[in-house]
Amino acid sequence: MAVGILCPAEIEGQLMPSGGHHRVFRPSNQPLKPDLSAIDLPLGNRFWVMKGSCRSGPDLSVSDLQRYFAQEGPRELSAGTTLEKGKVYLIELDIEVDLAGTRIQGKSTGRSSIGRLDVLVRLLCDQGREFDRLPENAKGRLFVEVAPITFSLLVGPGTRLSQLRLYRGSEELFTLPREALQYEDPFPVVDCQGAPLAHDCHGRETTFPFSLDLSPDPVSGFSCYVAKREPGEPVDPDRKAHYDPRDFWEPVVWERGRYLHLETNRLYILRSKERLRLPGHLAVECQTYTETLGEWRIEYAGFAHPWFGHSRENGTPIIFEVRGHNVPTILRDGLQLGKVMFRRMSRPTPHPTDPPQYETQELKLSSCFKPWA
Repeated sequence: MAVGILCPAEIEGQLMPSGGHHRVFRPSNQPLKPDLSAIDLPLGNRFWVMKGSCRSGPDLSVSDLQRYFAQEGPRELSAGTTLEKGKVYLIELDIEVDLAGTRIQGKSTGRSSIGRLDVLVRLLCDQGREFDRLPENAKGRLFVEVAPITFSLLVGPGTRLSQLRLYRGSEELFTLPREALQYEDPFPVVDCQGAPLAHDCHGRETTFPFSLDLSPDPVSGFSCYVAKREPGEPVDPDRKAHYDPRDFWEPVVWERGRYLHLETNRLYILRSKERLRLPGHLAVECQTYTETLGEWRIEYAGFAHPWFGHSRENGTPIIFEVRGHNVPTILRDGLQLGKVMFRRMSRPTPHPTDPPQYETQELKLSSCFKPWA
């Protein structure tokens, strides 16, 4: 197995087969199906209501967190359980891992459809020193900390809120610096006409800038969406095209030459000018936050899988889920809003038979909402 992110065949090779010999994953009840560069993590049957956000560490196991910082629980997670906005939950996943001797590590993020619902989802394990990381030799049950911010959430056993990438080797070994990225043919970043957008690809810088596109979306005619301060009912992320977006969102139309006023403590759904056309050997990760860009935070470290945008001549933009900090902020069209890192797969991922869920997105809400008509 080479250095890099594991592809679906390599992930499937780590699942516990019927024969029962050692593998990385040991699911209990829910089937595990790898995506193009990650695996969705199903929720289990127990959860705790926590006093606040907290993480495990060298001297603090997840069971310690439950013992010291749980406000309620353990409680049974049944179908239709409501996770209320403004609260923090610790939920047991229906999966165990055993990375001992494999030289495999992992990194997690909320699924794209969950990030667009303004829900923070962070992976926890006993051996982890930080959120969303599975260190080498990690072993045991996995948990997620879930914090709905704008919308309350309906979940149950098997609901998949987060995804996990497995990789071999340190990330520095399979992250492309700009000077290496310039040799990719075709170049994986294009403009709205499909022309390569190389920017300055010289030097050892490992992030590629992505900027804000406030031009009207070609489908809806809107420039962005902002979540209502008092949205409607709790949202079930597993429903497809079910909820009327007008009950949860306000559209914004930008006029050329003007700006977007980013209000504090509100979630904005925005899109990038730069567009991805990824080959089978590259995956993408969006850097969540850097104070040098401004007083806002891109809430979720989004993963883009191999082949994302490849079926479109002009590629596919990425979505920014942006929340302002305590200072009102002005955003302009073309302002750099995020940084993207290109990671190599350990071996190329085969072209998918079915296109990914957000392959044709422009300004796109979570898939549980109906199109804005």
